[in-house]
Amino acid sequence: MAKNTERHSSTAVRKSSLEFIVKYGVYSIFLVMFVVFSFSNKNFLTIRNIMLLLEQSAPIMIGVIGMAFVMMDGGIDISAGSNMYLSAATAALLMKKMTESGNMIDTLGEYLLVVAVATLVGLLIGLFNGAMISRFHIVPFIVTLITTSLARGIGMYITDVKLIIINTMGFKFNDKSFLGVSLLVYIALIMIVIFHLVMRYSAYGCQLKAQGNNHDAAAKLGINTRRNTLIAYIICGALCGLAGIMSAGEGGSVPSSFADGNEFIIIPAAVLGGISLFGGKGTIFPGAIIGILLINTIVNGLTMMAANPYVYTIVRGVIIFIAVMVDSMNYKGEIR
Repeated sequence: MAKNTERHSSTAVRKSSLEFIVKYGVYSIFLVMFVVFSFSNKNFLTIRNIMLLLEQSAPIMIGVIGMAFVMMDGGIDISAGSNMYLSAATAALLMKKMTESGNMIDTLGEYLLVVAVATLVGLLIGLFNGAMISRFHIVPFIVTLITTSLARGIGMYITDVKLIIINTMGFKFNDKSFLGVSLLVYIALIMIVIFHLVMRYSAYGCQLKAQGNNHDAAAKLGINTRRNTLIAYIICGALCGLAGIMSAGEGGSVPSSFADGNEFIIIPAAVLGGISLFGGKGTIFPGAIIGILLINTIVNGLTMMAANPYVYTIVRGVIIFIAVMVDSMNYKGEIR
Protein backbone atom coordinates (compact mmCIF):
# COMPACT_ATOMS: atom_id res chain seq x y z
CA MET A 1 0.00 0.00 0.00
CA ALA A 2 2.82 2.33 0.97
CA LYS A 3 4.66 1.48 -2.25
CA ASN A 4 1.59 2.26 -4.35
CA THR A 5 1.18 5.58 -2.56
CA GLU A 6 4.87 6.40 -3.12
CA ARG A 7 4.65 5.42 -6.80
CA HIS A 8 1.52 7.53 -7.24
CA SER A 9 3.23 10.50 -5.55
CA SER A 10 6.31 10.13 -7.78
CA THR A 11 4.14 10.00 -10.92
CA ALA A 12 2.23 13.10 -9.79
CA VAL A 13 5.49 14.99 -9.23
CA ARG A 14 6.80 14.04 -12.69
CA LYS A 15 3.53 15.04 -14.32
CA SER A 16 3.47 18.31 -12.40
CA SER A 17 7.06 19.05 -13.51
CA LEU A 18 6.20 18.34 -17.13
CA GLU A 19 3.14 20.58 -16.93
CA PHE A 20 5.29 23.38 -15.51
CA ILE A 21 7.83 23.00 -18.34
CA VAL A 22 5.11 22.99 -20.98
CA LYS A 23 3.30 26.04 -19.58
CA TYR A 24 6.24 28.15 -18.45
CA GLY A 25 9.20 26.67 -20.34
CA VAL A 26 9.28 29.48 -22.91
CA TYR A 27 9.52 32.14 -20.21
CA SER A 28 12.28 30.16 -18.48
CA ILE A 29 14.26 29.84 -21.71
CA PHE A 30 13.77 33.55 -22.39
CA LEU A 31 15.13 34.41 -18.94
CA VAL A 32 18.09 32.02 -19.25
CA MET A 33 19.03 33.42 -22.67
CA PHE A 34 18.83 36.94 -21.34
CA VAL A 35 21.20 36.08 -18.46
CA VAL A 36 23.67 34.18 -20.68
CA PHE A 37 23.89 36.92 -23.31
CA SER A 38 24.10 39.61 -20.61
CA PHE A 39 27.22 38.02 -19.16
CA SER A 40 28.75 37.20 -22.56
CA ASN A 41 28.54 40.77 -23.88
CA LYS A 42 28.38 43.92 -21.76
CA ASN A 43 26.48 45.76 -24.51
CA PHE A 44 23.61 43.29 -24.65
CA LEU A 45 21.57 44.86 -21.84
CA THR A 46 22.13 48.44 -22.93
CA ILE A 47 19.10 50.59 -23.72
CA ARG A 48 20.37 51.02 -27.26
CA ASN A 49 20.50 47.27 -27.94
CA ILE A 50 17.12 46.61 -26.31
CA MET A 51 15.54 49.34 -28.46
CA LEU A 52 17.23 47.82 -31.53
CA LEU A 53 15.86 44.39 -30.58
CA LEU A 54 12.34 45.75 -30.24
CA GLU A 55 12.63 47.67 -33.53
CA GLN A 56 13.82 44.58 -35.40
CA SER A 57 11.07 42.46 -33.82
CA ALA A 58 8.21 44.88 -34.51
CA PRO A 59 7.39 43.99 -38.16
CA ILE A 60 7.51 40.22 -37.59
CA MET A 61 5.57 40.71 -34.35
CA ILE A 62 2.66 42.05 -36.40
CA GLY A 63 2.85 39.03 -38.68
CA VAL A 64 2.74 36.78 -35.61
CA ILE A 65 -0.44 38.52 -34.42
CA GLY A 66 -2.10 37.75 -37.75
CA MET A 67 -0.89 34.15 -37.70
CA ALA A 68 -2.34 33.76 -34.20
CA PHE A 69 -5.88 34.27 -35.58
CA VAL A 70 -5.42 31.65 -38.29
CA MET A 71 -3.85 29.14 -35.91
CA MET A 72 -6.53 29.77 -33.30
CA ASP A 73 -8.98 28.56 -35.95
CA GLY A 74 -6.90 25.41 -36.37
CA GLY A 75 -5.46 26.56 -39.70
CA ILE A 76 -2.05 27.61 -41.01
CA ASP A 77 -0.76 30.22 -43.45
CA ILE A 78 2.62 29.42 -44.97
CA SER A 79 2.24 32.23 -47.52
CA ALA A 80 3.10 34.91 -44.91
CA GLY A 81 6.59 35.61 -46.29
CA SER A 82 5.42 35.82 -49.92
CA ASN A 83 2.52 38.01 -48.82
CA MET A 84 5.00 40.39 -47.18
CA TYR A 85 7.06 40.47 -50.37
CA LEU A 86 4.21 41.14 -52.80
CA SER A 87 2.68 43.76 -50.50
CA ALA A 88 5.99 45.57 -50.07
CA ALA A 89 6.85 45.26 -53.78
CA THR A 90 3.49 46.72 -54.84
CA ALA A 91 3.88 49.63 -52.41
CA ALA A 92 7.48 50.15 -53.58
CA LEU A 93 6.35 50.40 -57.21
CA LEU A 94 3.72 52.93 -56.16
CA MET A 95 6.44 54.98 -54.45
CA LYS A 96 8.57 54.73 -57.58
CA LYS A 97 5.73 56.12 -59.68
CA MET A 98 5.16 58.91 -57.18
CA THR A 99 8.82 59.95 -57.08
CA GLU A 100 9.11 59.79 -60.87
CA SER A 101 6.34 62.37 -61.01
CA GLY A 102 8.33 64.59 -58.65
CA ASN A 103 6.79 63.71 -55.28
CA MET A 104 9.10 62.53 -52.50
CA ILE A 105 7.44 60.38 -49.82
CA ASP A 106 7.77 62.83 -46.97
CA THR A 107 4.29 63.70 -45.73
CA LEU A 108 1.99 61.83 -43.36
CA GLY A 109 -0.63 61.47 -46.09
CA GLU A 110 1.85 59.85 -48.48
CA TYR A 111 3.09 57.50 -45.78
CA LEU A 112 -0.47 56.48 -44.94
CA LEU A 113 -1.25 55.91 -48.63
CA VAL A 114 1.76 53.62 -49.08
CA VAL A 115 0.99 51.69 -45.88
CA ALA A 116 -2.70 51.39 -46.87
CA VAL A 117 -1.81 49.99 -50.31
CA ALA A 118 0.51 47.35 -48.82
CA THR A 119 -2.09 46.40 -46.22
CA LEU A 120 -4.79 46.17 -48.89
CA VAL A 121 -2.67 43.85 -51.03
CA GLY A 122 -2.11 41.64 -48.00
CA LEU A 123 -5.82 41.73 -47.21
CA LEU A 124 -6.68 40.54 -50.74
CA ILE A 125 -4.23 37.66 -50.40
CA GLY A 126 -5.85 36.75 -47.07
CA LEU A 127 -9.30 37.04 -48.68
CA PHE A 128 -8.25 34.58 -51.40
CA ASN A 129 -6.85 32.12 -48.85
CA GLY A 130 -9.89 32.44 -46.60
CA ALA A 131 -12.38 32.03 -49.45
CA MET A 132 -10.69 28.89 -50.76
CA ILE A 133 -10.55 27.37 -47.29
CA SER A 134 -13.93 28.42 -45.87
CA ARG A 135 -16.01 28.17 -49.03
CA PHE A 136 -14.43 25.25 -50.88
CA HIS A 137 -13.01 23.41 -47.84
CA ILE A 138 -9.54 23.06 -49.34
CA VAL A 139 -6.85 22.12 -46.82
CA PRO A 140 -5.17 25.33 -45.51
CA PHE A 141 -1.67 23.99 -46.09
CA ILE A 142 -2.40 23.33 -49.78
CA VAL A 143 -4.12 26.68 -50.38
CA THR A 144 -1.41 28.74 -48.73
CA LEU A 145 1.33 26.67 -50.41
CA ILE A 146 -0.18 27.65 -53.77
CA THR A 147 -0.51 31.26 -52.63
CA THR A 148 3.16 31.24 -51.61
CA SER A 149 4.20 30.49 -55.17
CA LEU A 150 1.65 32.83 -56.74
CA ALA A 151 2.46 35.84 -54.55
CA ARG A 152 6.23 35.43 -54.90
CA GLY A 153 5.91 34.92 -58.65
CA ILE A 154 3.65 37.96 -59.14
CA GLY A 155 6.01 40.06 -57.05
CA MET A 156 8.99 39.02 -59.15
CA TYR A 157 7.04 39.66 -62.35
CA ILE A 158 5.92 43.19 -61.50
CA THR A 159 9.39 44.17 -60.23
CA ASP A 160 11.23 42.33 -63.00
CA VAL A 161 13.24 40.68 -60.17
CA LYS A 162 14.99 44.00 -59.54
CA LEU A 163 16.01 45.53 -56.24
CA ILE A 164 13.85 48.55 -55.38
CA ILE A 165 15.50 50.99 -53.00
CA ILE A 166 12.85 52.96 -51.16
CA ASN A 167 14.79 54.94 -48.55
CA THR A 168 16.12 57.20 -51.33
CA MET A 169 12.48 57.98 -52.13
CA GLY A 170 12.00 59.28 -48.59
CA PHE A 171 10.19 56.23 -47.20
CA LYS A 172 12.04 55.04 -44.12
CA PHE A 173 11.08 53.98 -40.62
CA ASN A 174 14.52 53.44 -39.09
CA ASP A 175 15.02 57.14 -38.36
CA LYS A 176 11.48 57.84 -37.13
CA SER A 177 11.21 57.84 -33.34
CA PHE A 178 9.43 59.46 -30.42
CA LEU A 179 10.96 59.72 -26.93
CA GLY A 180 13.80 57.51 -28.13
CA VAL A 181 11.47 54.69 -29.21
CA SER A 182 11.13 53.72 -32.87
CA LEU A 183 7.85 54.42 -34.65
CA LEU A 184 7.82 50.74 -35.61
CA VAL A 185 7.55 49.78 -31.94
CA TYR A 186 4.60 52.13 -31.41
CA ILE A 187 2.79 50.65 -34.43
CA ALA A 188 3.40 47.13 -33.12
CA LEU A 189 2.14 48.10 -29.65
CA ILE A 190 -1.07 49.53 -31.11
CA MET A 191 -1.68 46.34 -33.09
CA ILE A 192 -0.96 44.21 -30.01
CA VAL A 193 -3.48 46.09 -27.87
CA ILE A 194 -6.21 46.14 -30.54
CA PHE A 195 -6.00 42.48 -31.55
CA HIS A 196 -5.38 41.20 -28.02
CA LEU A 197 -8.66 42.83 -27.01
CA VAL A 198 -10.39 41.40 -30.09
CA MET A 199 -9.10 37.90 -29.42
CA ARG A 200 -9.78 37.89 -25.70
CA TYR A 201 -12.91 39.95 -25.17
CA SER A 202 -14.91 40.13 -28.40
CA ALA A 203 -17.65 37.69 -29.40
CA TYR A 204 -15.64 36.95 -32.54
CA GLY A 205 -12.54 35.97 -30.54
CA CYS A 206 -14.56 33.66 -28.29
CA GLN A 207 -16.22 32.01 -31.27
CA LEU A 208 -12.89 31.56 -33.05
CA LYS A 209 -11.42 29.77 -30.03
CA ALA A 210 -14.52 27.59 -29.75
CA GLN A 211 -14.48 26.49 -33.37
CA GLY A 212 -10.73 26.00 -33.25
CA ASN A 213 -11.33 23.26 -30.71
CA ASN A 214 -14.09 21.64 -32.77
CA HIS A 215 -15.52 23.12 -35.98
CA ASP A 216 -18.40 20.67 -36.23
CA ALA A 217 -19.54 21.19 -32.65
CA ALA A 218 -19.26 24.98 -33.04
CA ALA A 219 -21.41 24.87 -36.19
CA LYS A 220 -24.07 22.84 -34.37
CA LEU A 221 -24.15 25.55 -31.70
CA GLY A 222 -25.01 28.10 -34.37
CA ILE A 223 -21.56 29.66 -34.81
CA ASN A 224 -20.90 30.85 -38.36
CA THR A 225 -17.62 28.97 -38.76
CA ARG A 226 -17.20 29.85 -42.45
CA ARG A 227 -17.44 33.57 -41.78
CA ASN A 228 -15.09 33.39 -38.81
CA THR A 229 -12.49 31.43 -40.77
CA LEU A 230 -12.68 33.92 -43.65
CA ILE A 231 -12.20 36.85 -41.26
CA ALA A 232 -9.23 35.11 -39.59
CA TYR A 233 -7.40 34.77 -42.92
CA ILE A 234 -8.28 38.34 -43.91
CA ILE A 235 -6.81 39.61 -40.62
CA CYS A 236 -3.70 37.49 -41.12
CA GLY A 237 -3.27 38.68 -44.71
CA ALA A 238 -3.75 42.35 -43.87
CA LEU A 239 -1.32 42.23 -40.96
CA CYS A 240 1.29 40.41 -43.06
CA GLY A 241 0.91 43.14 -45.67
CA LEU A 242 1.44 45.77 -42.97
CA ALA A 243 4.42 43.81 -41.64
CA GLY A 244 5.88 43.71 -45.15
CA ILE A 245 5.89 47.48 -45.68
CA MET A 246 7.15 48.06 -42.13
CA SER A 247 10.03 45.66 -42.71
CA ALA A 248 10.81 47.34 -46.04
CA GLY A 249 10.71 50.74 -44.38
CA GLU A 250 13.17 49.52 -41.77
CA GLY A 251 15.56 47.88 -44.25
CA GLY A 252 15.24 50.58 -46.91
CA SER A 253 14.78 48.28 -49.90
CA VAL A 254 12.76 45.43 -51.42
CA PRO A 255 14.97 42.75 -53.02
CA SER A 256 13.54 39.66 -54.73
CA SER A 257 14.53 37.60 -51.67
CA PHE A 258 12.62 39.94 -49.36
CA ALA A 259 10.88 38.12 -46.46
CA ASP A 260 11.81 34.74 -47.98
CA GLY A 261 11.18 32.09 -45.33
CA ASN A 262 9.68 34.52 -42.80
CA GLU A 263 6.79 32.13 -42.29
CA PHE A 264 9.29 29.80 -40.63
CA ILE A 265 9.94 32.51 -38.07
CA ILE A 266 6.35 33.65 -37.63
CA ILE A 267 4.78 30.21 -37.14
CA PRO A 268 7.32 28.89 -34.59
CA ALA A 269 7.15 32.23 -32.74
CA ALA A 270 3.39 31.85 -32.43
CA VAL A 271 3.69 28.23 -31.26
CA LEU A 272 6.46 29.07 -28.80
CA GLY A 273 4.17 31.73 -27.40
CA GLY A 274 1.45 29.18 -26.73
CA ILE A 275 -0.71 29.39 -29.88
CA SER A 276 -1.54 25.76 -30.59
CA LEU A 277 -1.11 24.22 -34.04
CA PHE A 278 -4.23 22.21 -33.18
CA GLY A 279 -6.35 25.34 -32.69
CA GLY A 280 -8.36 26.85 -29.87
CA LYS A 281 -5.52 27.67 -27.46
CA GLY A 282 -3.25 30.61 -26.79
CA THR A 283 -3.02 34.35 -26.31
CA ILE A 284 -1.55 37.20 -28.30
CA PHE A 285 -0.20 38.95 -25.23
CA PRO A 286 2.00 37.95 -23.60
CA GLY A 287 2.11 34.55 -25.35
CA ALA A 288 2.78 35.10 -29.06
CA ILE A 289 4.74 38.30 -28.39
CA ILE A 290 7.12 36.47 -26.03
CA GLY A 291 7.65 33.87 -28.78
CA ILE A 292 9.01 36.33 -31.35
CA LEU A 293 11.02 38.22 -28.73
CA LEU A 294 12.65 34.93 -27.70
CA ILE A 295 13.67 34.09 -31.26
CA ASN A 296 15.03 37.58 -31.96
CA THR A 297 16.80 37.73 -28.60
CA ILE A 298 18.69 34.55 -29.45
CA VAL A 299 19.63 35.87 -32.92
CA ASN A 300 20.65 39.24 -31.46
CA GLY A 301 22.74 37.60 -28.74
CA LEU A 302 24.48 35.26 -31.18
CA THR A 303 25.24 38.20 -33.45
CA MET A 304 26.84 40.12 -30.58
CA MET A 305 28.89 37.02 -29.75
CA ALA A 306 30.11 36.97 -33.39
CA ALA A 307 28.79 33.42 -33.85
CA ASN A 308 29.01 31.68 -37.21
CA PRO A 309 26.02 32.83 -39.36
CA TYR A 310 25.18 29.20 -40.14
CA VAL A 311 24.54 28.66 -36.43
CA TYR A 312 21.40 30.82 -36.79
CA THR A 313 19.85 28.27 -39.13
CA ILE A 314 20.64 25.45 -36.72
CA VAL A 315 19.21 27.40 -33.79
CA ARG A 316 16.07 28.19 -35.78
CA GLY A 317 15.62 24.50 -36.56
CA VAL A 318 16.01 23.60 -32.88
CA ILE A 319 13.48 26.29 -31.92
CA ILE A 320 10.95 24.92 -34.44
CA PHE A 321 11.46 21.41 -33.07
CA ILE A 322 10.98 22.55 -29.46
CA ALA A 323 7.91 24.59 -30.40
CA VAL A 324 6.19 21.67 -32.14
CA MET A 325 7.15 19.18 -29.42
CA VAL A 326 5.86 21.41 -26.61
CA ASP A 327 2.64 22.09 -28.51
CA SER A 328 2.11 18.37 -29.06
CA MET A 329 2.63 17.72 -25.34
CA ASN A 330 0.21 20.48 -24.44
CA TYR A 331 -2.49 19.40 -26.92
CA LYS A 332 -5.87 19.27 -25.15
CA GLY A 333 -4.07 20.11 -21.91
CA GLU A 334 -2.63 16.60 -21.60
CA ILE A 335 0.97 15.45 -21.17
CA ARG A 336 0.99 12.53 -23.56
